[in-house]
Amino acid sequence: MPHSVEELVALVLSLRAEIAQVRAESAARIAKLEAENAELRARLGKDSSNSNKPPSSDPPYKGKPPGKKGKRKVGGQPGHAGSTRPWYPPEKVNRRTVLRPDHCPCGASLAGLPATQGTWSRQVVEIPEIKPDITEYVFECLRCPCCAKVTAPAVPPEAATCTGPTLTALMAALVGQYHLSRDATSHLLSSVLGLPVCPATVQDACEQLGDALATATAEVAAVLPLEATVHMDETSWKQRKKLHWLWIAVGTRVTSFAIHASRGAAQLLAWFPEAFAGTVICDRMRAYERFKRRQLCWSHLDRDLQAVIDFGSTGAPFAVAALDGSGRMFDAWHRFKRREISRTALQQQTNDYRTQLETFCAAGAAQNTDKRWRGLGRDLLRQWSSVFRFLDEDGIEPTNNHAERGLRAGVIWRRCTQGTRTDEGSAFVARIMTAAANCKRQNRSFVQFLVDTLLAHRVGRPTPTLMPPGP
Repeated sequence: MPHSVEELVALVLSLRAEIAQVRAESAARIAKLEAENAELRARLGKDSSNSNKPPSSDPPYKGKPPGKKGKRKVGGQPGHAGSTRPWYPPEKVNRRTVLRPDHCPCGASLAGLPATQGTWSRQVVEIPEIKPDITEYVFECLRCPCCAKVTAPAVPPEAATCTGPTLTALMAALVGQYHLSRDATSHLLSSVLGLPVCPATVQDACEQLGDALATATAEVAAVLPLEATVHMDETSWKQRKKLHWLWIAVGTRVTSFAIHASRGAAQLLAWFPEAFAGTVICDRMRAYERFKRRQLCWSHLDRDLQAVIDFGSTGAPFAVAALDGSGRMFDAWHRFKRREISRTALQQQTNDYRTQLETFCAAGAAQNTDKRWRGLGRDLLRQWSSVFRFLDEDGIEPTNNHAERGLRAGVIWRRCTQGTRTDEGSAFVARIMTAAANCKRQNRSFVQFLVDTLLAHRVGRPTPTLMPPGP
């Protein structure tokens, strides 16, 4: 115990120093915990509006936060051209039934009266009973009278397997385009078509088409370096519990899919072994920076600005202004697309926003309190030539929607099947999706294309091309 005044003073000063140190440590600890809490809350608050997460990942019970309501109402928009089921011409109508009332609700007879102005028609389309068309091929073997050798007839291509080419193509289409499992495809064919097809037969059909489509899909991939613009994106894929990546490239004329074990530049080099002279529309993933001419997707940029706002740090008010400016820029862009203003007017109306966004990025890159603002600012400044290219050059879109929409089919397939098991299975996925996407773009019958491809492949002829007609 201190006994003198000097010892008491020394003790008080020591306690004050310890208290100050504890307060400083507590303040630092609280600041760290608050930062961690903010980071965790930001992670919990991530959805398709402020991150790269797809809309399908948003919980169904979670509505849009205040202030994030869409500008458009649900349903058809003003000026949208409606579409109805086409009316079949008389030569396609199998039968015509005329319905006439017998009596009026008042009890009077209507027999023999002519039809009035209120007469109307309705065409009802029905599916007839589906009966399998079964052909039994009898291969008669004959013995030569000269050499006594037994000769068997050649197997025609349509009889190469126990399922005909159309049924084989349909099974592959149900799996590859409509994302049914092998079991579900087997059950559908059994219950609707009356065909007792087992899942192993469905798998065999997929393997046949996977091999047959190799040439046509390779031709599509070889055309990509010649395209003027290519929209590119990727999403995760699982192959035997290992992470792979499903890639898509949507060119001016063709669409190509691929599955690769790497998210880096390996798949890009496979598609573009030489320097690409066209423009790539993509997100800000580092692998895409190998392309000199790029347009960064503004849907991603708007979501990143929203993420800075939702994080609620020092950059939030500046991000609000940047996001508002983006809305005004796209108002001008849509007027330009409707040919209401010229490109020169578009550039004049958006010049101030270019300066505003560059100032926002520079300020974010220079500060240390808001890491999201800092990361976004530095990233955009490093790729500044790819931010506003769509405002200056013809034929370039500001978003990567073409690739993201095309990739959605792969996302649905991944959710339904949980990926693939082998390299051959992944090759089938990429090839069948490539064939389906290009047939859709060209308004071609996908099943008929598969039938023609399968028959040509079985006899060793060149398979049909997926390239669109014309130059």
